[in-house]
Amino acid sequence: MPNPGLTDSAASPVGGIEVIQDTHDDLNANVNLQVGDADVDASNPVNSIDSWRVSLQSDETTNDSDKTFTVPASTEWQVLWVWVELATTATVGNRQLVIEIQDSAADVIGQFRAGVVQAASLTRYYQWAASMADLQAFRDTDWLMTPLPPGLILQAGDILRVYDNNAVDAAADDMVVQMQIASRSV
Repeated sequence: MPNPGLTDSAASPVGGIEVIQDTHDDLNANVNLQVGDADVDASNPVNSIDSWRVSLQSDETTNDSDKTFTVPASTEWQVLWVWVELATTATVGNRQLVIEIQDSAADVIGQFRAGVVQAASLTRYYQWAASMADLQAFRDTDWLMTPLPPGLILQAGDILRVYDNNAVDAAADDMVVQMQIASRSV
């Protein structure tokens, strides 16, 4: 079946091809930006992705060892690093710090566990970031680093949770979380 936009002007193989195209908005020289088959306007915008902006997200409320951060609507976060300070109460038990990634339905889609547990009545400092070593002991008696995957990007509605996996004294241990992210609008 012949293409309705193309016509053969001659029956011989040396004939030319003529392109027949409707003019847009009845103007020959009118150039309009379109998405799909419609002009760009407020109801049919050009989708664009904003540039990354670096910022700090934090939760410094004490008497809690379970913190969550939710990516806002129409936003992406790239997690650059997470810093955690945990001061434990005298309640006996080993705390196991975890960074957990959940999708917008609260399904767990990833976990990054500290390589060492923390006992009662101690203050320890944790750092998660790409390219960090996975320490199996506290350095200088109180500092631990753990790797995150490079390019960890969370989409709108995703949740980053930092918590004591053993919930030894979740309502009384004091945890402070600082998280450096790059964010952009989508």
